[in-house]
Amino acid sequence: MNPIRLRGPADILAALPFQLGYHPHEAVVVVALEGRAIGMVQRLDLPPAEQVDAAVGALLPALVRERPDAVLLVGYESRRMAAMPLLDALAPAVGDLGIDVLDRLLVRDGHWFAPDCAVGCCPVGGTPLPPPHETPAVADFVALEMAPVPDRESLRRQLDPDPGRCAEVEAVPDTSPRTGGPHDHAVRRLRQLSRWAVVCDVSAARPPLDGLAPEELADLARSLRDLELRDGLISWLCPGALPEEALDDDLVDQLRSCLPAPSWAGGQPSAERAIAGRRLQARLVELCRLLPDRQAAPALTVLANVAWWLGDGAVSRVALERALELEPRYRLARLLGTMVDLAIRPRETA
Repeated sequence: MNPIRLRGPADILAALPFQLGYHPHEAVVVVALEGRAIGMVQRLDLPPAEQVDAAVGALLPALVRERPDAVLLVGYESRRMAAMPLLDALAPAVGDLGIDVLDRLLVRDGHWFAPDCAVGCCPVGGTPLPPPHETPAVADFVALEMAPVPDRESLRRQLDPDPGRCAEVEAVPDTSPRTGGPHDHAVRRLRQLSRWAVVCDVSAARPPLDGLAPEELADLARSLRDLELRDGLISWLCPGALPEEALDDDLVDQLRSCLPAPSWAGGQPSAERAIAGRRLQARLVELCRLLPDRQAAPALTVLANVAWWLGDGAVSRVALERALELEPRYRLARLLGTMVDLAIRPRETA
């Protein structure tokens, strides 16, 4: 949960695109509230009438797991009342879970509407959405180095490969020995983890990953075909996702000696930790763009794990979609996809 505090519905509506990472369109958004802070956020495309019940069923399991104090239901529509069938079905279903529905809102043509206003205090033509610069919560998001893109497709395009760099990486021959003793294996892992230390640099002076040589990028990609190293890396980046006891002792020592401490984890939520997490996620997005299709699925899955651990379901889903498009049978991506569908956080699996 990001440490953002909100004053009311207008603040929430201004902050939602920042929380999602993009501006929603033709969708219903379920905002879980913990006190006056935004918790889990779910978004679902507006379904056709015959699929409303199925849409409700898809949104409820996460609420059962999260048990928020209350929820806000927001319909984004271009046609008047288009979101109401889903909101009408969703509100009583949420109430049956014992969760309060704080309010239902519609967003259309730059205005927001309160369809349940019973005292006539809300303008018939809606209330203009507040400008972001007038919303304190938005300033908090900007301070956390967060900004929304125009739509979900724009979010997906952030993972589009860089053709020139990908061709350079594709051309790097694989000279890794097919055999070797424990010493050679340990040396190779230490070299690869030292490259991952560069990816995990979230300091203010971090160099862009585009400066890495094709051979270094190819080595990063190939390192993730070592499933033990991949899982160890995810356990380091996403504390609690995998118990340390499940890892080889030598690998744990290598992770500790090579990788920086995860400054995005531990203790109470803070702006510093949130910024570190956003920077790590951005570094992984950058890495995925530099890897050719044949080598990208494992890195995309690492990104999806980190994004989901950080609470960014939107980036996690687009990364998983691309990973499974490239390798439909990649097991870790399929497993994480199930976890996302069921709203099981990686940190809860330990």
